[in-house]
Amino acid sequence: MNWKDELRKIPAPAPSKDLLERILASRAAGRRVILPEAKAATRRDRYMRYAVAIAAALAAVGWFSWETLKPTVVEDKLPPAWVIGGTPLFPSAAFGQERAPRISSPRYPLIAEIQPTRVHAGRWTYKGSTTADGVFTTTYGQPRTIVIAAGSFGGQAAWVVSSSMGMFDTVLVNRATLRPLRYVRPMLHSRLVQQYSHDSINELLHVSPPPQERERTLRGSAVLPDLGVSPMLVSWSPHSLEVLVQALPLGRSWRGSVYSANWVTMATRFPTFTTLDLRVTGTERVTVPAGTFDCWRLEAREADEKSVLWVSQDQGWLVMRRHTSSDGSGRFRTEWVNETRLVAVDTTPPAP
Repeated sequence: MNWKDELRKIPAPAPSKDLLERILASRAAGRRVILPEAKAATRRDRYMRYAVAIAAALAAVGWFSWETLKPTVVEDKLPPAWVIGGTPLFPSAAFGQERAPRISSPRYPLIAEIQPTRVHAGRWTYKGSTTADGVFTTTYGQPRTIVIAAGSFGGQAAWVVSSSMGMFDTVLVNRATLRPLRYVRPMLHSRLVQQYSHDSINELLHVSPPPQERERTLRGSAVLPDLGVSPMLVSWSPHSLEVLVQALPLGRSWRGSVYSANWVTMATRFPTFTTLDLRVTGTERVTVPAGTFDCWRLEAREADEKSVLWVSQDQGWLVMRRHTSSDGSGRFRTEWVNETRLVAVDTTPPAP
């Protein structure tokens, strides 16, 4: 095919007779009007048109080939961006972006001493609320119940921790070390599985998007930053922290840091591992729907985010959590306070 001949067949548009008459009449009346000018295309213009036409043809051929040959499940390290469970996902090698730091540095010494026998099975139910500029705004939907049950995994005694939230997920934690063994998070069009060993994490993210889009399976792995010497959290588990605080030997001036594992396949969005820095700032008696508790007030910091936790002194239960944030500026600035309060406790061990 001769592209020059094909392009010459494209008719050149001409102004309508009515438009040309109006332009000539306006110019005769003395008004400034720019008449359309017919100009022969330069060699550079012709080359540009050829390049555009060729690119369009190649794109059409590529689209046809892909729609015909695309696989149903692909292990791919260069997928596009998706939104999974409401979260934008940019897998680690996508678009050649510069990777975020894999590990953030702890502010305090890593937690080395815990009291794992203080952790007990049971159900803890929480309800959340939001306050804007000191005015109560809303209460979150259904209460969230954290369930801790005894179990085992790979021959190790484990706590099986799950939640009653819509996105039901489960984390298995070693009873002696409180380090995660396995984490499973099903979502609307995907499923995340993380498998932990003493020194590494292996991750599989299977994405099955709506029809007309291909499925993908992403795999990732990373070396754990502390090589099995201290407890660890799962960042995306909404209840990973509830187990840890029961085993912390809190006291005045106590402080410590713990690593938290994110998604390995999201390494361009944030570090693979972050640290949660904890510090006791005092004591306080707190009244919540579940009762009145004498608590340690615990400051929790992760990067630039700061929260306050109230942990009961005798049982180690997480009684209340408060996170303060703001948006806007000047007189349009709004202060938001999100609180989660303990509303019920059932220490009857759940059935395995």
